[in-house]
Amino acid sequence: MLHTEQNRMPSPSSAPLSLLLEKTKEGIERRGVTTFEATITFKDLVAHFPIEANAGIMPEAMKRQRDVDAARVNGIKKYWMSSEGPVFPGMIMFASTIEEVLTHNVAGKTLIEAILPADACRFIADGQGRTSFIKRLLEAGESTEYEDFTISFKLVVTHTTTLADEKAATIIRQLFSDLHVNLRKPSKSVSKLFDSSTPFARLQNDVLECDVGGVPLRSRIALHGKIRRGTVWTYEQLCQMLSKFLGSAPAQLNKDLSDESVYTAALELCNQFFCRIGAILPMAELDSDDYLARHEQSMFTKAIFCSAMGYVGRSIVDEMLLDNTITWDALTAPASMPLLSKDDKFWQSNKITMSDDGRVKIIKGTDKRIASLICRELRIYPCQELAA
Repeated sequence: MLHTEQNRMPSPSSAPLSLLLEKTKEGIERRGVTTFEATITFKDLVAHFPIEANAGIMPEAMKRQRDVDAARVNGIKKYWMSSEGPVFPGMIMFASTIEEVLTHNVAGKTLIEAILPADACRFIADGQGRTSFIKRLLEAGESTEYEDFTISFKLVVTHTTTLADEKAATIIRQLFSDLHVNLRKPSKSVSKLFDSSTPFARLQNDVLECDVGGVPLRSRIALHGKIRRGTVWTYEQLCQMLSKFLGSAPAQLNKDLSDESVYTAALELCNQFFCRIGAILPMAELDSDDYLARHEQSMFTKAIFCSAMGYVGRSIVDEMLLDNTITWDALTAPASMPLLSKDDKFWQSNKITMSDDGRVKIIKGTDKRIASLICRELRIYPCQELAA
């Protein structure tokens, strides 16, 4: 790799950095590096660790990281601004060398007072987006409030002349690949289930206590995204259905539901809706030993049907607003629909499924078509989203 000022990356402040490091033992040390863990203040992070230039400024062939784009930094900003208690995950840094000053053995751990020389190469292998946001946060601040906030990091010392050395660059790039290609992210269901940072996220959790056929809704939902005995839809599918049922996108719902009276009314509406769904859908079919086969064979278990029910529920709510004699009794099981068989010709004739070399496949984006069919059979005037 060509050594230039762009990839040498010494301290932006041209000053040494004092560190208290804990010696660690990790698999990457098999490649001839040494690993440590430590914390660093936001102020020191920005002052001593530069961000690799984006492609266009720096030749792509020289890069060891992906570009820092506005969308990624803005996502971090949104999290920081909306969370009641933001916490950043640890970062991973590389350094070509450090100077060990003193070693202490405390509680079975080796602690090292060290110096990262001003001219030593350093590189942020994981955490450039966080560093970019933190830099903007400190630059925009009218006070020094955040300067002493800390973030943890792993430090990998390569013992090379620079980090542009072929050995060091190869290790850095492989680490990036390991982190972003080979590691599996949690399912959308798990990510949403664990989120309680917004009014809509809290509502999604609260509706899990709604009664459906004598059991709480949570027992009918695959909370972590994996279908098990008795579960009908995933939590991610449920959340999408709720957005359609309440008639707004999540951003607007967060604004509306921040009013406690609106939140209470919406939760009660959801309770009534899911109670009725539990009464009309054959969910008990999934309590048997062959639940996986039945789930696969049925139509009412599919994501598009879940979404369709959201539109149907919205349509009934719209009618209730115009006619106070309308009740949830208007939502009954659609008798003409073979809910337990996606292979039935009914779905093909209504262009919900198609035959592909003898195999029945569900046509994507047909949730509105299913909702319209249900509304027509139940004599429910379709909501605006279905009329579009």
